[in-house]
Amino acid sequence: MLSVLLAVVLVLLGAAYLWLRRHFRYWQDRDVPHVPPTLLVGNIFDLLRYRCCFGEQFERLYNHAASRSEDFVGIHVLHNHALLLREPALIQRVLVSDFSAFASRFERTDPVRDGMGSLNLFFAQYEVWKEIHQIFSPLFAHGKVKQMYPLLEEVGCKLEAHMAALKYAEDDSVIIEVKELCALHTTDIIASIAFGIEANSLANPQAEFRRMCKEVNEPRFKRVFHLFTMFFFPQRAELIRTHLYSAEYEKFMRASTEYAIAERLRSGAQRNDLIDIFISLKQQTASGARAEVLRQPDFFVAQAAFLLLKGGGALNYEAICNELPYMRMVVDEVLRLYPPTSFLDRRCTAAQGYSLAQTNGVDFRVPQGMPVYISVLGLHRDARFWPQPLVFDPERFSPENRKLHTPMSYLPFGAGPRGCIGTLLGLLEVKTGLIHILKNYRVEPCALTLPEMKFDAKAFVLTADGGTYLRFVKDKLC
Repeated sequence: MLSVLLAVVLVLLGAAYLWLRRHFRYWQDRDVPHVPPTLLVGNIFDLLRYRCCFGEQFERLYNHAASRSEDFVGIHVLHNHALLLREPALIQRVLVSDFSAFASRFERTDPVRDGMGSLNLFFAQYEVWKEIHQIFSPLFAHGKVKQMYPLLEEVGCKLEAHMAALKYAEDDSVIIEVKELCALHTTDIIASIAFGIEANSLANPQAEFRRMCKEVNEPRFKRVFHLFTMFFFPQRAELIRTHLYSAEYEKFMRASTEYAIAERLRSGAQRNDLIDIFISLKQQTASGARAEVLRQPDFFVAQAAFLLLKGGGALNYEAICNELPYMRMVVDEVLRLYPPTSFLDRRCTAAQGYSLAQTNGVDFRVPQGMPVYISVLGLHRDARFWPQPLVFDPERFSPENRKLHTPMSYLPFGAGPRGCIGTLLGLLEVKTGLIHILKNYRVEPCALTLPEMKFDAKAFVLTADGGTYLRFVKDKLC
């Protein structure tokens, strides 16, 4: 009996091995240039072992010897057959020109049981995303963002007060971990814009809003398992009943959003923030004048939850947006080296597939459902488009040099219809924070400053591993 059982096990193992060999020969059998895979894990073994983060993994595939002379290459993201695009003209087709053929992202969560996640602009599938985007894109346009500027300026003044209250050395300097400083600043801004609430993260780093932002990113087993399913096995999201956020974070966000709306209705105040927008949309929904998506129970809290996780001497809005050209050059160069979105993905949604039309000399048709990836970090550090790519040089973004950029070689906020809807607000937030710091301080490296950036392998977005420490010296002329 034991020998029979052993024989059956050996046969099953042999069959599994042969199936895996055939599965991972997908690109080879189709004569498509590809990065050689490893059985079971495909081309993301370093990512699975925490040897690198998502952005670095796709950058390594972008720069692989098998990829360098190709417009695109076949890869395996775990067991998924996928394409990695390297040619800006092809990227333009996928993200912009032929957007309708790649209208959804590959990842998704359970649309039935995870309202907050599935109504998130990032994860929403095309039909839901289209409705949400039509509603919110005008609200992040120039005029609306301009109305929000006083709220950003108010938090900027609190940032100054926070830094002034720190304990300084005799030379009027202090060492600060800037990743946490920026997180506190951002949390206060988004709490103000999205909820009309003073989160007080700068005054109290342990305040509830900041604690929730930390909690939602804690790598707990259940959360990691759900995210793993969403990114690598999205077709199993309903079976696993995936949730983008933890139960504690969902409860907090629902209570905060409901409280903010009720309090605004009670007071009748106007702040030109997201709560005012929500109330207006709710009134239109009640009159039957708005899209069905607005009737979803978690629609408003989903947008607020998404925003919270992203994203004398005072200058006005026009000065920050239209003047200070060198600051804009510096910010753009930082975003080139450290893009907030280090990779992009799309899923082929065309029923008939999508022909790459002899690109690479290969006439391959992308089948419906297949993901395609774009390494933003790879593009931003490609010497074909950026000479001496690892050198920090803001002059790359001078008015004269901008005209020389290869289109689609710079994608810090994505591109096309599914590009970041909050780009203008995000840049305004960064510039406002910089102004409130740099008008009072000189910033220098210190003994704790790492000689080069190392990314946190456990983070989904590019994050400095161990923090970034800098010395802030009071400007005696201030």
